[in-house]
Amino acid sequence: MEHSTLVVLSEALLRLILGWRMLISGLSNVRRWPNPVQTASILFPKGATFFGFLATFLMVVGGFGVAAGIQTPICAVMIVIFLIPTFGLHWHWLKVLPAMVPVVKAAIKDEKAQNYFRSFDRQSYHAHEVGLRDNLVFVAAAIYFAVRGSAGFGIDNWFSHWVIRLF
Repeated sequence: MEHSTLVVLSEALLRLILGWRMLISGLSNVRRWPNPVQTASILFPKGATFFGFLATFLMVVGGFGVAAGIQTPICAVMIVIFLIPTFGLHWHWLKVLPAMVPVVKAAIKDEKAQNYFRSFDRQSYHAHEVGLRDNLVFVAAAIYFAVRGSAGFGIDNWFSHWVIRLF
C-alpha cells in the first residue's frame, strides 16, 4: 500500500476514534441525566443546567460529526470547546479527592470495605492525573481535524462545496 493511502487511512481511523469517544461519552451523559448538570455545577454553579446541556450537546453533535466526517472542522472545534473546561474539572478533583479520603476512610469500619476503598482511592486519583494528559491528546487531535478537515472517508468529501472551513 502506498504511503499516501496509509496516511489517509490513519487519519480516517484517528478521526473515527476521536469522534466515537466523544459521541459515546455524550450519549452516556444523556442516559445519566442530570449527572452532567451536577458535574457542570463544580465549575459553573449559577449556570449548571445550561452548561450541562451544552457539554452534552457539544459531545454528541461534535463527536458524531467528527466520526462521520460531517462538517468536520466545526465539529472538531465543538470538541475543543467541550474539552477546555474539563481541565478545570480534573484539577478540581485532584485537589478535592485527597481531602475526602481520610473522612471517608474513618467512616468505614469493615476491613474488607477498607481494602476496597484503598483501591478506589488510588484509582480515582490516578484517573484524574491521566485524564489531564488524555485531554491534551484529544485537544491536539481535535485541533488537527479543525484545520485539516475530514481528510479521507468522510461525508465532507462527497459534498466538499458544502463544508464550512475555518482555516
